[in-house]
Amino acid sequence: MDKVIYRKGREFIQSSRQEKVKRPIENITGNVFMKVVMIALSGFLLYNVYRSVVITREKMGISHQAREQVNELRVENLELALKLESMQSKEYLEVQARDRLNFSGSNEYLFVIPESLLDVGKERVAAFLYPPVKEPEDPTYMVWFEFLKNGI
Repeated sequence: MDKVIYRKGREFIQSSRQEKVKRPIENITGNVFMKVVMIALSGFLLYNVYRSVVITREKMGISHQAREQVNELRVENLELALKLESMQSKEYLEVQARDRLNFSGSNEYLFVIPESLLDVGKERVAAFLYPPVKEPEDPTYMVWFEFLKNGI
């Protein structure tokens, strides 16, 4: 015997033998606890996606810096290669022999000046070219005011 109950605003509710068969997904989604768990899981996954994007952006920045550094090193390597070629020339060896070993060419005179004399000469030339500027003296009342204000 089947029993049918009618309530206003709802469908017919059947009971006893012909119970409505629920699908497993309806059991899960109908539970409030499972809804909270699903929302928390979604939040956790969104946070992980955000962190992955941030980490990827940082790694791309590091990669960009590394590329710039490699390009700078390539330019420096080319400059050093050009210097090496110029150092192997006869003119470069002649200039280095004159500078470092104090050699002279024909019809040339060589003067060796010690470093201490060069320093003294630089100081005298600087004193001659750039004399010290005398600051105007403060009036006496300003000196006393500063003394009273600041102390000794």
